[in-house]
Amino acid sequence: MRTLPKHLSRHPIYLVCALASASLFLSGCGKSKPDAAAKKAGKIAAAESTPGNAIHTHDGADETCFICDPSKRDKGRLWCKEHGRYEDRCWLCHSELEDKSRLFCKEHSLYEDECHLCHPELKSDKESARNDPAEPGDGGARSAGLYCNEHRVPERECGICQPELAASMPPGGNLQVRLPSLQSADKAGLRTERPRFAEAAPAIRAFCEVRYNLNAMAKVAPLAGGIVHAVRHDIGDQVERGDVLVVLRSADVASAKSDYLSAIVDRDIRRQTFEREKRLKEQEISTESEFLDAEAAYRTASLALSNLRQKLLNLGMTEDELARIANKQEASADLDIRAPFAGTLIERSAAVGEAIDMGHPLFTIADLSTHWLALSIPSDQIGQIRLEQRVEARFPELPGATYVGRITWVDTAVDPRSRMVRARAEVVDETGLIKTGLFGDARILTGDVQPAAMVPREAVQRHEGGAFVFVQNEPDLYSLRRVTLGETSGDTTVVMAGLAPNDPVVTDGSFIVMSEFLKSRLGAGCVDD
Repeated sequence: MRTLPKHLSRHPIYLVCALASASLFLSGCGKSKPDAAAKKAGKIAAAESTPGNAIHTHDGADETCFICDPSKRDKGRLWCKEHGRYEDRCWLCHSELEDKSRLFCKEHSLYEDECHLCHPELKSDKESARNDPAEPGDGGARSAGLYCNEHRVPERECGICQPELAASMPPGGNLQVRLPSLQSADKAGLRTERPRFAEAAPAIRAFCEVRYNLNAMAKVAPLAGGIVHAVRHDIGDQVERGDVLVVLRSADVASAKSDYLSAIVDRDIRRQTFEREKRLKEQEISTESEFLDAEAAYRTASLALSNLRQKLLNLGMTEDELARIANKQEASADLDIRAPFAGTLIERSAAVGEAIDMGHPLFTIADLSTHWLALSIPSDQIGQIRLEQRVEARFPELPGATYVGRITWVDTAVDPRSRMVRARAEVVDETGLIKTGLFGDARILTGDVQPAAMVPREAVQRHEGGAFVFVQNEPDLYSLRRVTLGETSGDTTVVMAGLAPNDPVVTDGSFIVMSEFLKSRLGAGCVDD
C-alpha cells in the first residue's frame, strides 16, 4: 500500500481529507448487526477503501474495541494516530517490520494469531503473551525498537510524532525534535550557549506583607476603672519592663488598699490571741475549745490577708509597692500602669483627666526586633512548603537589604478567591527599618544549596505545566529537555535539575523549535518519505 509523500501530508487539501476520514472513523462503529458474509465484505471494503481502519463494526450496540476506545489499548504501546493502529503493526509507517509469513487481520490491523476481536479464544492469553518477549503480540518489546523514518530518530524519542510523552518525562528526560533541513537553524536565527553554573538553592517565590509580631505585642490596660492622673511616656518611646506609663486614680484601688491594711491589723491581733491561748493551754489554764477557736480565727485572718494582697498584685502593683503600703500605711487611690516588657509604644489612647473603664487600652507596646511576614503562596507550590523553612524577604523601599526568618505557620485551606495559601514567617529586624504594611517579595528555600545552571529567561519554554529547554544534538536535531526551575531574577532563570555543563542550550529562537515540536497537533502526521 502506497503512502503519501511528506509534503502532501501537510497540504491543506490533505488535512481536509484527513478530517473527513476521521469523521467516517467516528461514525464507523455502527449499531447494526450484519450477517457474516456482509461483515466479511465490510472488512475487505474497509481495508481497501481507507489507509487505516476508518470503518469497522461491532455486534453489540454499545460494544467498543481498542480501535475506537483508547482506554482499551495496551498501556505503553505506541499508537499511530494517522493510520489508526498500533505503531508496531503499522506497515505504512514501518514497512521494514512486517512479517509477511504471518496472516494479517486487515480490519483490526493485527496479526491473525493475536487478534482477539476475530478470535476471542485468544483474549485470555493476551496478557501472558504480551509479557513474553518471544510471543507474538509483545507490544512493549517490539515497540522499543520502532524507528521514525520521517524524522530519523527512535519512535519513542520522536517529539513531533509523540508530543504527549513530554508531560510524563522526569527532569532530564528527552524527546527529539528534527528540523526540516540542515539550514533551518541558521535561517531561523537559532543560537546556543552552554549554561553557567553556580551555587543555588531551590526556592519558590511568594508575596509578603509585614505585620506586627502579635506574640511580642500587648495592649496595656488597667484592671480597675478610674481617672487618668498622669501620662509618663508618649507614642514612639522605647520603654523597659516595669516602667510606669500612666498613673491612674481609682476609688476601687483606694478601697482595696484600705482593706489590705485592715486585714494586716486583723491578722496581727488574731496571731497574738492564738499565741496567748497556746501558752495558756500548755499551762492547762485554757480549755482545748478556746485554743481551737483562736487558731481558727488566726488562720482565717491570714487567708483574708493573702487574698487582699493577691488582689493588689492583680491590679498591677509590685512587691515593693505592697511593702511601702504596709510600712507607710499608704492608702491613696493612685495606681501605676506599667510596661509588661521592653518594647516600643506604637499606639496611645491615654489623656490626662479622662475617665476610663476597666480593660480600656491606654497604650499598645510592641517588641519591634521581630516581625511577621504574611505570605501568599500559589496553591500549586504548597506541596513544597514545610515549617521552619528559611525565608528571605526583600522590599523595594529598602534596596539592598535582605531579611531572614523561618516559616512558623501554614494555613490548612486555599483562599477561594485568590487561589493562594496563606502562611506566616517570623523575621529578625536588627536594623529597625522594617515597617508594618510594607509589601515585598519572599524566597522560600525548599532545599539545600547545590550546583545549578543559569540560562537566559527566553530559553525556557512551558508545555502542559512543565518547564523545558532545547539542547542541540546535531545541526538539525534538538532535544526537548525537561528541567526543574529555581527562581528567575531579571533576564536569568536558575535551572536546578536537568542540564549538564556542556549542554548547548538554545537561547535565541527556542520558541521556533517549540513550534516545530507542536506542529503535529496542527494535523501533520508521521509518514514515510
